[in-house]
Amino acid sequence: MDTLEIGCCGAFCKTCRECGKTCKGCKVGYADGSRDLAKAKCKIKVCCIGRGHATCADCSVYDDCPTIQTFHNHAGYKYGKYKQSIAFIRAHGYADFLERAAAWTGAYGKL
Repeated sequence: MDTLEIGCCGAFCKTCRECGKTCKGCKVGYADGSRDLAKAKCKIKVCCIGRGHATCADCSVYDDCPTIQTFHNHAGYKYGKYKQSIAFIRAHGYADFLERAAAWTGAYGKL
């Protein structure tokens, strides 16, 4: 199971068209030190990786976190889908999520 393919916010980075082009992905490079978390601009990523979580689904304060809740409640379809992904992971785990996401062609899909 490779949770590196799942963004901290719930986006599925493996199939996102921007991953590898304008985006390096959410978590790649921080574990091996090739990227410096202190220089990251994404507050979600800094918090999630800094706490040692694979995604925000692992966080005990997820429901009360203003950073991720504000992001997930932005206007726009994709933000709601990322929120659904986190909810699915919390309910069913990473293995089930990755099995379903394997068929996706973008950063989100049907759960």
